[in-house]
Amino acid sequence: MLLIPKHIAQRQVAEEREGLVNVFNRKLETLINLNSNKDKFYVIGSLVFPDSGNVGKVLVESCDEKPPVIKGTFVYEVDNREGTKQLLWTCDQDNLNVVPTNKSFKVSPT
Repeated sequence: MLLIPKHIAQRQVAEEREGLVNVFNRKLETLINLNSNKDKFYVIGSLVFPDSGNVGKVLVESCDEKPPVIKGTFVYEVDNREGTKQLLWTCDQDNLNVVPTNKSFKVSPT
């Protein structure tokens, strides 16, 4: 059995997280540039880990209307007039976190 020292495992997790953040930022920048002609639009995204492995995949898509709350997603509002982007909410499997109001809600199974 291979034993990995804890500090090496923590560093690897931090590097992998940083890599996913970089991928997300590049995809978000691409969507903002593609939608620069719109006054306001929304970006819905999620992080998916396929059953076949441990490699995470960042999925992002732009929407003209505010998307509904979906488990496992996050939503940004991008306002090109003001030049701002704001995280509206994150929703993991158990909690909905509404960022502007700093409130969390328990998500019940459907």
